[in-house]
Amino acid sequence: MKIAVFGIGGVGGYVGGMIARQGGDVSFYARGDNLRAIQEKGLTVESVPLGTFTVRPKIATGEAKEIGIVDVLFVTSKAYNLHEVCTEARPMVGPGTVVIPLLNGIALSAQMEQWLPPCIAADGIIRILCHLQAPGQVYHQTGGRIVLGVREGAVPPPLCEMADLLNAAGIPAVVSENILLENWKKYVSMCGNSTIFCWFDGPAGLVQKTPGHEGVIRAIWGELVAVAAAKGVAMPKDTVETCFQQFEASAPETVTSLYRDLCNGKAAGQTELFHLVGQMALWGKETGVPTPYHQAVWEKYSTKNS
Repeated sequence: MKIAVFGIGGVGGYVGGMIARQGGDVSFYARGDNLRAIQEKGLTVESVPLGTFTVRPKIATGEAKEIGIVDVLFVTSKAYNLHEVCTEARPMVGPGTVVIPLLNGIALSAQMEQWLPPCIAADGIIRILCHLQAPGQVYHQTGGRIVLGVREGAVPPPLCEMADLLNAAGIPAVVSENILLENWKKYVSMCGNSTIFCWFDGPAGLVQKTPGHEGVIRAIWGELVAVAAAKGVAMPKDTVETCFQQFEASAPETVTSLYRDLCNGKAAGQTELFHLVGQMALWGKETGVPTPYHQAVWEKYSTKNS
């Protein structure tokens, strides 16, 4: 399969790097200093569970036409510039191309279909802790499992082939017939954690030491589960408790990429603040479900980082 990865940050670097390490036909679409570093020295992935390795993709470029139409396109940018990404990626997309977004959001394939040429628009979920620590250098702490699917619940053969390829490359991957539920599971985790870090204004260790934090973080996840139910998605009954236990087991330094971006002074519009926290506050108003914690965090940071 001819594969391209659009956006070589933490997620894109990990996925593209693992495929390239296996000898897959993969091209990287990157920009700026990151692109120059990859072109000159390759991409280095420093992985806690897997060790450190360096790969050179078939093509590393900032010109989609140079890559051409591919069988599978992974989109690993941020949700706030998804329209721009789809526009730039059009030369890589043909009728048989499977487009898989690996970013935070619900059923992003529906949005992307509006901006892409005819293709097979899928959805993907990856649970991973990784980031771009320097141009051409990705740090992978843990995770990496990918779930693939399409909104209609079908299982297109190319998606199964891609899952097989990912597994062969060392990335656990499955195809789900209920990708919407899987989307919500990831969204609840990411949005809840980001809201918690923003509310307490600190990493997991600070939150865990704060008296009474248990009630607050359970309430935050309760808001998410209630909104999901109002939108017709029944989350597992133990979702709040499972999220709580996972958070309590987090390393003290743990934060989400959204909180990290906000702490680094990024403007709200150049982060996933709306697509995670703001979207939940909006859905709360639309469904009549109270979301006071998400609303407060959205109002604070959308103004503070505007």
